[in-house]
Amino acid sequence: MSPDPADSGGRPTFLIIGAARSGTTFLARHLARHRDVSFSDPKETHFLAFPDQQLAFTGPGDAETINRVAVTDPTRWHALFDDAPARGEGSVSTLYHPDVAVDTIRAHCPDVRLIAVLREPVDRAYSAWLYQVGRGFETASFDDALADEGRRIANGWHHIWHYEAMGHYPSQLRPFIEAFGRDRLLVLDHADVELDPATALDRCFAFIGVEPQELGGLDAEVNRGGQPRSQALAGAMSRARRVEPLRQAVKKLVPFAVRERIRSANLDRPPMPTDARDRLRAAYADDGPALVDLLGDAAPRWARDR
Repeated sequence: MSPDPADSGGRPTFLIIGAARSGTTFLARHLARHRDVSFSDPKETHFLAFPDQQLAFTGPGDAETINRVAVTDPTRWHALFDDAPARGEGSVSTLYHPDVAVDTIRAHCPDVRLIAVLREPVDRAYSAWLYQVGRGFETASFDDALADEGRRIANGWHHIWHYEAMGHYPSQLRPFIEAFGRDRLLVLDHADVELDPATALDRCFAFIGVEPQELGGLDAEVNRGGQPRSQALAGAMSRARRVEPLRQAVKKLVPFAVRERIRSANLDRPPMPTDARDRLRAAYADDGPALVDLLGDAAPRWARDR
């Protein structure tokens, strides 16, 4: 379904709703390169999950990340969207908080189309831990972080810290399907996006109602997680993110791709501990079949293979 040409903006026409650490930033950046697509800045506003809230998450780094950048005021949020034929927003908190997000979508963008990228949940959880390690916020081992997850959630750490909990996709997706219908939801397998990003983008273009467009340059990994090789470099980059004038200056002077290459080159990705993998596989044992029941042939391969 093509966007209504009479729609003059002020709201998104499509949402990338998640899942976290599944390539949503990659997808958003390249969709925004299309001549008929615009994207909110910031990509993750968190408005749909936290409308009219002043965020005060308490985990390490939460004050300078989600609490600082979130746009939860309705007027400010609507002002992020222009009159492009297709307009996107990409908050992974939307998928994780369907109890609030479904009602907010109904109130503010009821005709929006939804894109979900689903990653094998064990790998997704480990990727989230590596991401936080790479940013300098996570200091616990993966095993210890999983054991501590309940306390962290109870104490108000934001969703990126919910390593296991964010991977239970069936219960997160079902309210969106029930509210908006299966035809309003495009589900992508993270593995397919990595293997053939051009085809994944073409599927998105068709879904949001714009013509295909050759983009090129689709093989750059973004937001890679890992353990820093040089703590000095990691510390310098972390300080640059925390001081707003410096962050803006670096953002203006150094292209994103260059910043990402420097950051990624400083990261190692150690293998996942076996005990943690076994623990997560047990936690997600019922989710693969449930996802197949919910999505049918559109379920990711890793869910159908379980």
